[in-house]
Amino acid sequence: MPLDPSQRRAATCDAPIQLTLAGPGSGKTSTLTGRFIHLVRQGIDPRRILAVTFTKKAVEEMRQRISAALPDLLPKQLEIFTFHGFAYRYLRRNPAVAGLPSTIQLWDTPEQRAVFSKRRMYWNEDEDILDIIGSAKERLLDARTFEASLDRGDEVGRSAVEFFRVYEEALNRAGAIDFADMVPRLVQAMDGDPHYGRSIVRAYDHLLVDEYQDVNPGQDLLISHFVRAGVKLWAVGDDDQTLYAFRASDVRYILDFQERYPGGQVHILDRNYRSAPGIVRTAKKLIRKNEGRVDKDYSAVNQGACDIVVRGYSMPAVEARQVAAAISQLISKGLETRQMAVLYRSGTIGIHFQAALRALDIPFEVRGAGDFWQSSPAKLFVGSLFYLRDPRSAEALEKMGMGKRGDITRERLDLIDRRTRREFQSSCAQVQRIVAEALPIRASSRERAEWESIVDGVAMLAASCSSVEELEMRIAEQTQATRRSHANSVVLSTVHSAKGLEWDTVFLVGVEDGVMPHSNSADIEEERRVAYVAITRAKRRLALTYAAERFGTKSDPSPFLFEMHHREVIWTSPNMAGADSRLPLASLGERAQLATKKSNPKSGPTARRISRETASSGATPWTSREDTRLQAAYASSSSLEEMSLILKRSPDEIVSRLVALKFLPTRNPYDALSAEYLRRSLR
Repeated sequence: MPLDPSQRRAATCDAPIQLTLAGPGSGKTSTLTGRFIHLVRQGIDPRRILAVTFTKKAVEEMRQRISAALPDLLPKQLEIFTFHGFAYRYLRRNPAVAGLPSTIQLWDTPEQRAVFSKRRMYWNEDEDILDIIGSAKERLLDARTFEASLDRGDEVGRSAVEFFRVYEEALNRAGAIDFADMVPRLVQAMDGDPHYGRSIVRAYDHLLVDEYQDVNPGQDLLISHFVRAGVKLWAVGDDDQTLYAFRASDVRYILDFQERYPGGQVHILDRNYRSAPGIVRTAKKLIRKNEGRVDKDYSAVNQGACDIVVRGYSMPAVEARQVAAAISQLISKGLETRQMAVLYRSGTIGIHFQAALRALDIPFEVRGAGDFWQSSPAKLFVGSLFYLRDPRSAEALEKMGMGKRGDITRERLDLIDRRTRREFQSSCAQVQRIVAEALPIRASSRERAEWESIVDGVAMLAASCSSVEELEMRIAEQTQATRRSHANSVVLSTVHSAKGLEWDTVFLVGVEDGVMPHSNSADIEEERRVAYVAITRAKRRLALTYAAERFGTKSDPSPFLFEMHHREVIWTSPNMAGADSRLPLASLGERAQLATKKSNPKSGPTARRISRETASSGATPWTSREDTRLQAAYASSSSLEEMSLILKRSPDEIVSRLVALKFLPTRNPYDALSAEYLRRSLR
């Protein structure tokens, strides 16, 4: 398909430094490959155009599109790599300059974990130790600087320091590197030997960077080497889709682009070719609540009708059954299963949907399943079963850990009699009880409920197995499903694993306060971007569901549901669990019921978090700028929780200020605000 006017301007502009902002469905890859093709047709040697991205799949797609448009080019003429692949190529060509032996060892997960198991060092925290070390390296930290960067109260980080030191020493002794080392080691070599650095960057005239919003500090330094040498930079990304802060990605690389590169030109691809207009409007209404973003106004090219539904259910199992029934009904109407996806914020939530789809014999594949099976309760459960079979088992020690939690669990397992140990299902019942009680006393009620939910999820799968080996095989099948591509299956996926993909129909499930936004996240804007990415995967149908309880505790609908609310969104209430499973129409009364429920959201986790944050700092006088923002938020029909999020003030402070500004009466101001919000939301 030919490029549209905005794509063509971005692909053919001659400015030396350029950033193209490409929203969901705007033709990012077409524009990127169009840029490459344009340069070649302008006479640039393709071998002097370097294109870097983040995944092998993206590399292959780029290569295929360019080869189709320029069939005379040989594959070896295309300099298209992942960041890691590019760095590894040059480290292998000259390992000595990076302080590496002539034959570089590249360590992956088995070699990495062996470092600790050989020393009987077993990590026993919820975050994976290799994730902590990898994230530190991507922020250009070694063990020493990582320790210096930690906050005083960061107990997990301080526990990780010794593991980091041991791992670093093992890598150095072996002359090995891991994936997180590749780009930093290349940048260090280029910094330490300017001649070596110049020999790399002078091989190219143009640098094309895909998914620029995901760049981390090491990758940014690598890009800077090229720019300083006069290589022309063309980057493409979307600040609204920055999801990987936990991997050291930083949205400020986009937000500060023109400050960092004075004279740099910014293009915006403003047409969405994927989603129906209603879905585009819903997404825009949500993401515009973020302050740390570039303002953009996308429009939908496809003008067809769409269904957007918000539905509440009494509990997660009912939610899963109703979503599965809706999928079955859509299949009966002719929609292919591969055109549907069930997305969720956390892999923990997906276990109910696997069971519900399996019960209806609907084929599915799971993406991002590793989150669930790498969680502490799941590993402790499986490790305990290995321990009952053989207390000296290496698998048991590695999965259970050697810390206090693992020690106490082993002591309790030792009390189980031999007859119970020999019978797998009896063992599972005992292990389920012991592991469910293994969470520290200091854990919050939500953390405890989520822990127990994961334990129940493992027990659900174990109930269909006859041995720990069969359970391990079933776990491996679920985990490996992330790597397989099924021809015609419903996709179950975390939002992060769904990025860059699209479906006709998307069910975004578990949209509750404390889940989306996640209770452990301190960055509400990144959480909003997660929701934005999820809803923009849908072409024609979007269903957002939540449960009135999750992980055994009462749940409130996510504040994001109310931020994205507009006339085209159909609302039903939590008592609709028995309703039919089509994408339903709701009455005005049902919409009013849900709007009334949320119009005074002082009890939600997000509101409570804001209240705690503001209360801990004491009462702060209102500034004129805050007053202006409050008045604007109130005038735009923002809910009380939305105003709390925007201004980082407690609900009580918001209401008191609205009274002081005479927007609300002094008598019963909360009732007045609820009535006003309801009136506006039903316009």
